[in-house]
Amino acid sequence: MIFSTIYSDNMDIQKILSSPAFSCECGKIHKAQLKEAIIENGAIQKLPEIIKKYKGTKVFLVADENTMKAAGNSCIEILNQNNIPYKTSILDAERAEPDEHLIGKLAFDFSPDCDIILGIGTGVINDLCKILANITDRTFILVATAPSMDGFASSTSSIIKNGLKVSINSRCADCLFADVDILKNAPYDMIIAGFGDMLAKYISICEWRIGNIVTGEYYCEYVANMMRTALKAIIENADGLKNRDDKAIISLMNGLILAGIAADYAGVSRPASGVEHYYSHIWDMRHLEFNTPWSLHGIQCGVGTCLALKEYEKIKDITPNKNLALASFEKYDIAKTKKIISEHLGKSGNEIIEKLETSDLFNREKHKELLKNIPTHWDKILEIINEELPCRNELILLMNKLKAPTKSSYFGIPDSENHQTFLITKYIRDKYILSTLYKELGLSDF
Repeated sequence: MIFSTIYSDNMDIQKILSSPAFSCECGKIHKAQLKEAIIENGAIQKLPEIIKKYKGTKVFLVADENTMKAAGNSCIEILNQNNIPYKTSILDAERAEPDEHLIGKLAFDFSPDCDIILGIGTGVINDLCKILANITDRTFILVATAPSMDGFASSTSSIIKNGLKVSINSRCADCLFADVDILKNAPYDMIIAGFGDMLAKYISICEWRIGNIVTGEYYCEYVANMMRTALKAIIENADGLKNRDDKAIISLMNGLILAGIAADYAGVSRPASGVEHYYSHIWDMRHLEFNTPWSLHGIQCGVGTCLALKEYEKIKDITPNKNLALASFEKYDIAKTKKIISEHLGKSGNEIIEKLETSDLFNREKHKELLKNIPTHWDKILEIINEELPCRNELILLMNKLKAPTKSSYFGIPDSENHQTFLITKYIRDKYILSTLYKELGLSDF
């Protein structure tokens, strides 16, 4: 079985979005920020109805050259037919990097008399529009053009700041149009990117549970079950993706939307990302710094998932040795770590390097404290790994069947670099992930 052995009943997105905030056993009050999602064939025909519902009088339409062809031109035709005024900002698709410059361009293009921001696109367009909607306090409607990433319902945006990819608070769309006729005609690599971004949830839920066991961090079983259930539906319908089957596309899109809702519910990115995402972040950073090869985020996350599963297989053969771990910790050298990060990431690693002096990863007392928990809970950690993670070989067979890359060499990054990239992942964010566990056990070189 490729999907997790633990899952709940089907999660109905419409029911979730229409539900009021509720108190969960985890101690948090859960409420989705996304107000509604229209997931059906021909969904964009309801655009005038939704604009009227949100009392819109003029639309600020944001797209790039590619998304205009996919859906933007159709949306403009609908606006014209219904006498809805609009202003456009069309980005260069080849240069659409989510950074401060593009945010500035949109802010410059924006007209104060526009009360609706209409984004046509997915990753970059969505991130930029979420930021603009937050700055301008405008209603944001998104027309998705591909089931390619999991940020549709999240309230954060990924942007590039000083060469480092960071998440900043923004706001999610008020209404999401997921027109199946548009989504299923997306470039196939974007469909596979969405599939890869969802495979990452195997690792993220596993690491969230391990982090909870080792550090005592917050964890919610209800939210974790959202991801398990979404993954189960996606895997069961995966064969249909290569034929652009409606049911397979809907299952994938449902999962991607649920991932954002899950992150919103949790208040942290734990349900959606783990060490597999940090492989992707590092590849992005190296691309920006050294112009090394890269691929779509979700494709990189799919490869990162395969690499993480391989590292988890090694962990299952380990018996924690407290004395070895303590001796290894004494050998860790911050100067050596800084040098490795600097060589691997260039200037994009400067912010990471600056934080090393105060990082818990070099805190002797913190290490001793965590080391008490790891051997004590080792059987439980192995149980979590076995419960949450799929068989790597089975997953690779499925990915091969769908022509989804499983190795970094598929997009030009030598496989020989991957272990060092893995060891660096623990320094990207302050999150307990597999590479952190490696370091605590004395299995890391730096």
